[in-house]
Amino acid sequence: HISRSIVVGGLTGAINIMIVFPTEFVKTQLQLDTGREKTYTGSLDVVRQTVKQRGVTGLYRGVQVLLTGAIPTYALRSGLLYLIFPQISKSSK
Repeated sequence: HISRSIVVGGLTGAINIMIVFPTEFVKTQLQLDTGREKTYTGSLDVVRQTVKQRGVTGLYRGVQVLLTGAIPTYALRSGLLYLIFPQISKSSK
């Protein structure tokens, strides 16, 4: 069922982004922390300060933009693989 493949692909993309995003958020904060007086002392400090100031959801600030692109991309890729893979399997036999 292609519809199931599309839905599962979209969910996979969303889960992937939700797992990886906090790490990217921390990396970005450290990269932006330039200047004479550093705001953060390291990765764990970014997490501590963000959670203290904004809660756990602060680690996901801006994630909507990535989800908007990732969910359709993963869904389309999964749907196309569902359609194409049987053809590839037949031709390789």
